[in-house]
Amino acid sequence: MAKIGRLINLGLSLESDRGTAEDSATFWLPKVDFDFNPRADYAIEDSGLGVIDGRSDAKVVEKLGEGSFGGIVYSKSFGLLLAACLGTWSTDLDTPITDVNTHSFTRLNTNQHPALTIFHDDGVIDEKHALGMLNNLTINAVVKDFVKYSAGFMSKVGATTASTPEYTAENIFLATHVSVKFADTVAALGTASATAVTAFNLTVNKNVEDWMDLGSDEPTDIINKAFTVTGDLEAVFDAATIRDYVLDGDKKACLLTIENTDETIGTNSNPKLEISLAPMSFRDWGRGTGQDDVTTQTVAFDGNFSLSDAKTLSVTLINTQTEYA
Repeated sequence: MAKIGRLINLGLSLESDRGTAEDSATFWLPKVDFDFNPRADYAIEDSGLGVIDGRSDAKVVEKLGEGSFGGIVYSKSFGLLLAACLGTWSTDLDTPITDVNTHSFTRLNTNQHPALTIFHDDGVIDEKHALGMLNNLTINAVVKDFVKYSAGFMSKVGATTASTPEYTAENIFLATHVSVKFADTVAALGTASATAVTAFNLTVNKNVEDWMDLGSDEPTDIINKAFTVTGDLEAVFDAATIRDYVLDGDKKACLLTIENTDETIGTNSNPKLEISLAPMSFRDWGRGTGQDDVTTQTVAFDGNFSLSDAKTLSVTLINTQTEYA
C-alpha cells in the first residue's frame, strides 16, 4: 500500500556508548520535513578492456545514512538536538523554581561530540541509525509562524529494529514568543532593549566528516571539525543603525530569547529557549525597495569566538525535563 510522508515516525535518543545504537527512542519528534536516507558510495572499475566503453563494474565501498529533517521547536525534545549540536551541558534541577529545570549547553572542544541514534519507521522500513552526528542546525523565526528548526545528520547505515512510536505532549514556541537584543558585550545584554525584527535565522555548522578504516564498508567514526555560526535577520528600515554596524565594522553581542509566556510550568515559570552570542560581525546589508512595499532591511552575521567570554555562543533551555542522557 502506498504511504504518505505524514506516516513517517522520527525518533531520537542520546547514545550512552557513542556509536552503539540505543534500543529505543527517548523522544518521537513531530516533523515537518524528512529527507534522511541511506547512501552507498561506489568504486568504479574503469580499466581499459580494448573497447571504448567507459566502465565495466562498480562495487560498494561505503554505506552510511545522510540527510536532514526539520520541524517546530518543542520545549523538551529540542534539548537532544542542542546536546548533539554543542556537545556538553549541565542541568540545574529546581531552577528557577521547584519542578522546573534549567539546562545549559556549551560547545565541547573536541572532534568527537555526542551522537544520537536516529529511528525512523515509515510502515515499510523500520530502522535505527547509530552514530548520528549532527552536521548543521538552523533555528528560524519568522512573524506569523512557529519557531522552526532544520537539522542535518550523518550516521552509520540503518539496522532493522522494531519501533513503538509514542509521542508525548510538549510546549511549543511561536514567533510571538521571540525577542532579539544587541549590546556591545554579553554582560550588557541583560539590560539592553529589544530590537524589532521580522525574521531571524541562526545556523550552527559542525562540518562533520566520515572516517573509514581498511576492512570495513561502514564509517569507523564520524567527527565534527570546524565549529562555525552564521545567520541573518530582517527588519523594517526605519534607522541606519544596523547598516552602520556593517559599514563601521561594529561587533555586537546578541541575545535571542524565545519564551512561551502562554504556558505555565511549575507554579509560575514558562518554557524558555535562550541563545547568547558573543560579539559577532555583520555583513551583506541590503534594502528592500518595492514601490508599494514597506522598506525593509536584511543583514547577515558571523559568530566570533570571544576569549573574554570563552564562547561563540551558549544556549539555555528551561523546561520540566530532568535530564538529557
